[in-house]
Amino acid sequence: MTRQVLFAPLGAPGRTEAVLDRLRTAIALGVLAEGEQLPPETELAAQFNVSPVTLRDALGVLRSEGIVETRRGRGGGSFVRVPDRLHIEHAEAQLAQFSPVDLRDLADWRCAVSATAAELAAERASDQNVETLVATARQMEAAADEVGARRADARFHIELAAAAQSARLSGAAISLQVTYAPLVTLVYRDVDTRSAVAGLFGQIAEAVQDGIGDEARQLTRQAVTATRDSLLELRLGMSGSAGEEPSR
Repeated sequence: MTRQVLFAPLGAPGRTEAVLDRLRTAIALGVLAEGEQLPPETELAAQFNVSPVTLRDALGVLRSEGIVETRRGRGGGSFVRVPDRLHIEHAEAQLAQFSPVDLRDLADWRCAVSATAAELAAERASDQNVETLVATARQMEAAADEVGARRADARFHIELAAAAQSARLSGAAISLQVTYAPLVTLVYRDVDTRSAVAGLFGQIAEAVQDGIGDEARQLTRQAVTATRDSLLELRLGMSGSAGEEPSR
């Protein structure tokens, strides 16, 4: 389901930035794994409903960032190149760019999107949606490191929006992963936090399956708040952040 959502046609054709967001998210979530070859440019452009020129512009940006490598000749094409250490470096650099106030605001938006999605999912989710949520919660529980946990976390939130059967919520969930998901990598260096959130994900999946919208919403708020509070602590602990306070 995650791959279907990420590679669905774009609603606003011709925007390089929209293609970049989708591809960066797919790579960040591991939907496009390290070393994996991207589909041919004409095929990928058709999937996104953009022109080949727009897609090439997006791939050019990814190449300049070192995320994609293009090989010529026989067996050539574009390949994903993102060692796990780059996820950590990127997350630390991105966190430093946020003020505590902006960070909290972003987390509040994530909470609003995911909590609403959870409540609607309890009303609308199909059996397949529920199975996917349960499987993704288990992936979170089994994550061996922070990168694996971050990927499972982001997938869970996207699948939750998909289970709500809302195209707009799915779009918002995907957009959030581009900015927020890398930051969560830093939180999931703590094993106890990974375990606690994994447990909440399992409970959310159960609440969705049982059709208990209020419970699904509240549990989702708890999961998002847990990572938000940890991120704020990390941000305030950075040098130069003394005296900054998150908004109340």
